[in-house]
Amino acid sequence: MANQAMNNATCNDFNPSKGNANAADILPVDPFSSLYVHFGMLLGVEDFRTLNAYHRGKTWFHNSWLHGAGVIWGLKVSLSTENNEILVAPGMALDGMGRELYLARAACLDLNAWYEKYKDEQALKDAVTVDEESGAISLDAHVVIRSKACLDRQVPALNEPCDSSQVATAYSRTRETVELLLLPGKSDAWRDQPGDLPFHLVRLLFGLEQAKTDEEGVTLDNDQAVLNARNAVLALPADQQPAAYLKWLRHFAPIDEMAMAPPDLPDSDSRSLFADIEPAQVLLADVLELTLNTTENGWRASSGAIDNGVRPVHIPTSTIQELMCGPRLASADSGSGTGSVIPDADGPRVDPESVVSDNEFIHFNITNGPLMRASVEARGISVTAFDSRDGWITNEIKKVSYDKDNEQVTVELRDAPGATLLRLIVRGTGPFPILGRNRVPLAGSSTQAQRAGGASEGIDFVTMFRIRS
Repeated sequence: MANQAMNNATCNDFNPSKGNANAADILPVDPFSSLYVHFGMLLGVEDFRTLNAYHRGKTWFHNSWLHGAGVIWGLKVSLSTENNEILVAPGMALDGMGRELYLARAACLDLNAWYEKYKDEQALKDAVTVDEESGAISLDAHVVIRSKACLDRQVPALNEPCDSSQVATAYSRTRETVELLLLPGKSDAWRDQPGDLPFHLVRLLFGLEQAKTDEEGVTLDNDQAVLNARNAVLALPADQQPAAYLKWLRHFAPIDEMAMAPPDLPDSDSRSLFADIEPAQVLLADVLELTLNTTENGWRASSGAIDNGVRPVHIPTSTIQELMCGPRLASADSGSGTGSVIPDADGPRVDPESVVSDNEFIHFNITNGPLMRASVEARGISVTAFDSRDGWITNEIKKVSYDKDNEQVTVELRDAPGATLLRLIVRGTGPFPILGRNRVPLAGSSTQAQRAGGASEGIDFVTMFRIRS
């Protein structure tokens, strides 16, 4: 897509303008070296480059680290099957290098021309599914915007002394424009996993992300410290929670900040000056299930869906400060007197639909596992049977085993139950609860997700069922 006026009859290609050059050469940045002038100083080309590089670098450095990549306004992506085009509306964004990406006029992409141009590239081949009967193709794709620097406005130029090879004209302007690309495949999920976004511990403190675990499923030390702090805050009366949150924000924010660092430059021993590296493109939208049919006039789009919600967005500070004045969200447990809800500590749960009895064996499956194997023992499980004559009878447990691959627990009784009504209790409370690999006790039933299991005191799973005697 080019930064040119949209034309429904003849769409612009995805590559902008004239005088293309290396962006680092024509747009140098150096936020920590400025021009020091004095009377009588002879100014040359490098002096003016230093002058521009300092101010440009200061702005980009600030934008990169304190704002980051995101769309500021506009840049809506849409699909026109009538005109066989992907359209991008005017707008502005910031990339991860701090550069302003400004699209002054709407841009479009002819889908037939795009597919014909790139259909032999492996990335596009891998994304395409072909209908054997109709010959139609379908694929997912995504639209990104990124910075492009161009040279413009040629003017007469003096030749270097003793060098007749120099041209008589040279470019006199640099133009910061953009290029938009339609790339095969869905966009990478940039906000789905804990730690994808900066300040993970602060986000975890306010319940915006899940805790991170190691390869064995154990919660990382810093994350567990945040969970403990959050549980302590939520246990306080509502009027004491804001000050407690502020205390822990000040504690965990420096840990997040110290973990941040510029990315390494490829094929180099140095780091980037900014929070990102080239090409520092900004995601605008996913194009889902785009279907192109072959016709006598080429490939025509018949259907597809645009998801603009995948893009990162910047909200103005004036809007943010007003949002902070909004009403505090009501608690689902407001009748408790504390005005807060203890968050779920991500403990394992029992699937009640999986509980089955086979003579002296009882089987059930675990969700949100795996379990800490050493905690899966008889002291954490109770099996009793009700007899109409003798009442409740305790069934002695011979052995408890755990199949990690199938997430299944098997309870072997010493004898088959002599009654038809069994009561099974799997402990998340008491001195011997079943634990997850994250050391969090059992949180009860998987169908009771609205009940939050704590990090120290979980919830018992209890069920009663009939069997054949």
